[in-house]
Amino acid sequence: MLLHDVSQTALAGAVLTLGLVILLEIRSFARLRRMVDINLGRVFEQLEMLRAESRQVLEVQAQAAARLAPVVIERQTLERPLAAPPTLDFVVAPPIDTNAYQNATTLAAHGVKPEEIAARSGLPAGEARLLASLAAARARRDEAAQAAPSPASGARS
Repeated sequence: MLLHDVSQTALAGAVLTLGLVILLEIRSFARLRRMVDINLGRVFEQLEMLRAESRQVLEVQAQAAARLAPVVIERQTLERPLAAPPTLDFVVAPPIDTNAYQNATTLAAHGVKPEEIAARSGLPAGEARLLASLAAARARRDEAAQAAPSPASGARS
């Protein structure tokens, strides 16, 4: 009888400890969610600020284009010199040919390393890494789909 009471007490202690751990994990998840919400709010604030700044730049460019429009005098068009383009505080990447993306996607599908993809296609290293990771994820998904039995074959059995 004494052994039975000791084992029940130990089981009760284990259940209580497990309950405490679960409570602490739930609290930690709630705290994590709150932090993610705060940071996500900050990201959207920054995005909205960038969007507003972009609109202002576009409006200034439109006004400058309207002021510097060609003047027509007696069927002659006089071109005014263009104003110096506004200086930007960030670097604008040159456009990349869509064929480069297709070639890079094909290379990534064949398992080529991101550094080599970037070198061959002229893409930035980050985009090459992204294409390589997407290709690897597709390959894993396809392998999992081939390894798993299809629902139709399971229904026939």
